[in-house]
Amino acid sequence: MEKKKLVINSSVCDARYVSESTLESYESIVINAASIIVTRETRELLSRYNISMNAADVTEVPADAELMIENGKYEITGSTVILRPAVLIVNGKLDIGKGSQESLKKFLSITVNGSVSFPSDMKEQLPELNVNGSTDCYPADAIRLKSNLVVDRTFIIRAKNAKYYVKNKVVIAGGNLDISKLVEKGAAFITKQAIIAEDLLEEALTLFGEEVDIKTIPKEFSYVSDAVLSDALVRKNGNKLFVDGDLTVNNESESALDKLTSIKVNGTVLIIKKFMDKFQSLDAEYNEIRTIKGKILSDKVNVEIDKRMVTKQEDGITVTDCVMVHLNEDITPEEIEKKLEFTDCGCIFCSTDQRSAVELVSEDVGRIDDSSRMGLSAMKEMAEGLHLFDKDTKVVNTVKYKM
Repeated sequence: MEKKKLVINSSVCDARYVSESTLESYESIVINAASIIVTRETRELLSRYNISMNAADVTEVPADAELMIENGKYEITGSTVILRPAVLIVNGKLDIGKGSQESLKKFLSITVNGSVSFPSDMKEQLPELNVNGSTDCYPADAIRLKSNLVVDRTFIIRAKNAKYYVKNKVVIAGGNLDISKLVEKGAAFITKQAIIAEDLLEEALTLFGEEVDIKTIPKEFSYVSDAVLSDALVRKNGNKLFVDGDLTVNNESESALDKLTSIKVNGTVLIIKKFMDKFQSLDAEYNEIRTIKGKILSDKVNVEIDKRMVTKQEDGITVTDCVMVHLNEDITPEEIEKKLEFTDCGCIFCSTDQRSAVELVSEDVGRIDDSSRMGLSAMKEMAEGLHLFDKDTKVVNTVKYKM
């Protein structure tokens, strides 16, 4: 009886339990996966057969370990219960909390496609850790707050004689804040940047170390965070704006742009090309200015872009600050160059044919991965030698596959 061929397309392929009889039953096997999990024995077994593996990583773990796949946000604390040794794969954000040493002992290895944070005294307690993204190791003796903190009256009332860790920035934007109370309590901030209202600057500086980058909000300017320029924004905050983060000027921004008298942007201006001259006439201040496509997709863990989305958006799509972006293989390289733009994204999954086009329209992208989502044309090239697309080929498409 003639043997079939097997093609596996999956995010994770668990090959710890594959048997020799299974491998012998196929003429050839192709595995396309972000992660392939093997044991020492099955790794050696796989090497003896006609098997092609296209993967971002191949991890060797015991057969009796639990395989945990978490999408989005996952937290390990002192109360996390893991019944048996485990391998953890997080697609998104992993937070390892204080006092979680005992829980961590149950993890044989951890892979994070996104970001991970942990206290400094846990550094030596971590299992094998592979991170495709960013790592934040914060001081163990500090109280950790959110990545960005806007100080208000409630925070001042509740503050202690303690160090507060804020990963990115602390904002003290005025509004009758009594900063002297924070100073009297002995509070201090560990952060990268501080944005302080001009009339509070002198007193507030004592809360920060000399290494902190200080930005000042001028008098008569209203503080706003990441914003899309609109009539509603100007009505609420006035015609002089201090924008902390990125400012988007899109097709609906023209009326608001006419009302502005001054603007300072502590970040990047994302602007449609036709409004560039009008914006520059304001004598605007900014860190960077960048022309964009019409539609913005931002701050998402997973983004799937298909042919319909690209076709529908005549002015194109800008994808920014997203952890994982998946491109359907039916989007042509020409459409990618004309219609798509990627900035500050963790990982873009595309086909081999799409990769060069994605590289041309990407900026500050952590990784472009064409290994786990092989496109149709690339698979056909491989098929010329392996005859994968004939009637004797079995194709499996799944998120997780157990051999």
